[in-house]
Amino acid sequence: MNVLITGGTGFIGALLARAHVERGDNVIIFDIAPNMSRIQDVAGAVTVIQGNLSYAAEVNNVVCDNRIERILHLGSMLSAPSDANPWASFQVNVIGTMNVLEAARLFDAGTVVFPSTIATFGLDTDRVADDATVQHPTTMYGCGKAYCENLGRFYRNKFGVDFRGIRFPSVIGPGAKVRHVSQYNAWMIEFPLRGKPFECFVTENTKMPTMYFKDAANAVDAIASAPIESIKTVNYNVAGITPTTSAKEIETVVRRHVPGAHITYIPDPVIMKYYETFRVETFDDSRAREEWGWCPAYPDIDTVLLDFKAELREHPDWYT
Repeated sequence: MNVLITGGTGFIGALLARAHVERGDNVIIFDIAPNMSRIQDVAGAVTVIQGNLSYAAEVNNVVCDNRIERILHLGSMLSAPSDANPWASFQVNVIGTMNVLEAARLFDAGTVVFPSTIATFGLDTDRVADDATVQHPTTMYGCGKAYCENLGRFYRNKFGVDFRGIRFPSVIGPGAKVRHVSQYNAWMIEFPLRGKPFECFVTENTKMPTMYFKDAANAVDAIASAPIESIKTVNYNVAGITPTTSAKEIETVVRRHVPGAHITYIPDPVIMKYYETFRVETFDDSRAREEWGWCPAYPDIDTVLLDFKAELREHPDWYT
């Protein structure tokens, strides 16, 4: 199978590239700034094309020239950069996704998997969000992703493009550098494992639904491989760590594994303002479980922390 992974040297894309290479697929990575350190073990087995999702010609060329049969569309500007530069975010996240869907339509590129986000929920959302919950995003990132969920559904209904979307909660894993509203989840684990103090920028009782990055890759792979007749809801919540843990509960687990961990709390007023409108604690993914068998492999902080530790030890160059 000829598989295109946009953003394929990123946090999740590198895992998917490796998995497809191991299966014998022909993997093409399309990335604006390839990070070859994350795919160094399979670099000789993939084709890396540097390009910009905002340019339709570049997207069309990579899909047409490589006779793509599946697109895993992970390329995007993330939350904090999107809010800092909403104009660039629109070009990459919205126009870029339109370009991917058009290329899939024009060149019969098979299944398109689109990772969305819990940030499509926001104002007036209760503590439980399911696939029928009204989406009122408050960030540029969430706005763009909500639009593209519906754009993909339109392309599915109008043109028969096999579009499938999944909404991630906050995805955590080693090596993330950009501070944003939910980054405390990952850093509270990573800093102590590296022997560093961590000053948490939210309150002890703050909660954000969270998923380990390997489960995020697992979810993309699972929905991409599901029979087309199983995809009924089209855009799905996928949950990871359940139930959702507070910052203090994560700290407690970390201290169990790293007794000398130095963790303090100085809440950032700007970030805490976000949590005044975002109150989701339960990310209901029952439809993904029922329709295509979703089940996380890392459902609790202990399991995540142990694998996190192993990744930092075994692959330090990937997460510098």
